[in-house]
Amino acid sequence: MEATVERQMGRIYKRGDPDMPEELSNAIVKVLTKHIENSTNPHFTKLLSYLWDRCMTLCPDEETKDQLALLMMQEVGHGVITWRILKDFGVNQVDVPVDKYQYAFNLPIDTWCDLCYFQALTDRVGTYVGENWGDVPYEPMRAVAPQLHSEELFHCNLGYKNLVKHCKTPEGLAEANELIHKWWPAALDMFGRSGSKSSEVYLKWGIQKKGNAELREQYIKDTRPLLEKIGIKVPDDNANRRFQ
Repeated sequence: MEATVERQMGRIYKRGDPDMPEELSNAIVKVLTKHIENSTNPHFTKLLSYLWDRCMTLCPDEETKDQLALLMMQEVGHGVITWRILKDFGVNQVDVPVDKYQYAFNLPIDTWCDLCYFQALTDRVGTYVGENWGDVPYEPMRAVAPQLHSEELFHCNLGYKNLVKHCKTPEGLAEANELIHKWWPAALDMFGRSGSKSSEVYLKWGIQKKGNAELREQYIKDTRPLLEKIGIKVPDDNANRRFQ
């Protein structure tokens, strides 16, 4: 708590500030270079194209397509926001594949239920890490934090709403209970290793609200009841995990 108060009461650095601490600028460049949402990153472009195809192909009704189109437009916008911040640090182009902890972005989305999980679970991770930068002492990141957080909430809430509707039929619920074993461990692994040294630096500068392990536990506490409420049997939190 004291560290958080210290950051909030301390200096907020503006774009191009020569007094900006090197550790802070290096941390920002590191986390945003690895961040898949970057409009200059060909891997992000490929992911967007795949997701657009999945949204329009798998969506079961026309009304939902309209909402998915808005979601995809916002994802494009997130990529541009990341590019704008990085270019001020001299990074105009990135070509970085999906981080090993973010392998959820490489999982196949074969069914509508897959897409519901992708948005309900992986986009929900974005509300805990990566796009919740209200405490970062760098003005351009603080300025976009409310927008990014609000839009990620829209994405995960839309995914959850669609998942709830899908689970109202016995067939849909059965599929959801099968696919949860694919998406739950992948979502939990998105938080990275519990003892990450990078996480300590991100925590110090407000890029993360809590350490990886604490964020993951909070995510589990918040998300598991939402899934169990609609009849999904969530597996053990350590089952099929690639990273701890």
